[in-house]
Amino acid sequence: MVIFACMMIFSNIWAQKQADMGMFEGFSNIGQVKLMGTVVYDTSTETYSISGGGMNVWGNFDQHSYLWKKVKGNFSLTTKVAFEGVGVNAHRKIGIMIRDALTGESRCAHISIHGDGLTSLQYRAVTDGITAEIKGPPNGNYITLEKAGKMIRMRTATDTVPETVTAEIEMDFPGEFYVGLFVCSHEADVLETAHFSKTVFKEIK
Repeated sequence: MVIFACMMIFSNIWAQKQADMGMFEGFSNIGQVKLMGTVVYDTSTETYSISGGGMNVWGNFDQHSYLWKKVKGNFSLTTKVAFEGVGVNAHRKIGIMIRDALTGESRCAHISIHGDGLTSLQYRAVTDGITAEIKGPPNGNYITLEKAGKMIRMRTATDTVPETVTAEIEMDFPGEFYVGLFVCSHEADVLETAHFSKTVFKEIK
């Protein structure tokens, strides 16, 4: 009976954790962040509210908070994003990310919406390499990150599901990888919060 009761408690805790993350499987603080981030999933509005710190998502390593799921093959992930408040640093970043591993220096590609409105497709092509970017139209708030074979595409729009490809790169993610939503405050001692709504994940054949 004791073992059964413990199993039931563990099961309930796991179910609660899963419910708190909606469609996603895990939440990680990437890199050596000073302040740990958090995630809250509102089931009534299907909105993910993520708080994250970290110095940057750039250079040869990242620091941010990351809500993720493991994926294989082709996919699209769409979400509508909104910063909370005016923010501390104009370079704070939120968006959608694909990465090889949950380490700061891993290969990755991501749509980054900055606090000043800059929107870009950023990518680190090799582990511990320097991050590059392709700038897209500024001030979009509806974004899609798409993987089709070796092509990684960014689609952006304002208040409507994005259809137009605004940037793309060729970058291979074979096998299993991570896909999800991220927040970086661009300040070690600050947590910034963003809200992600209308989030839809699709496998693409």
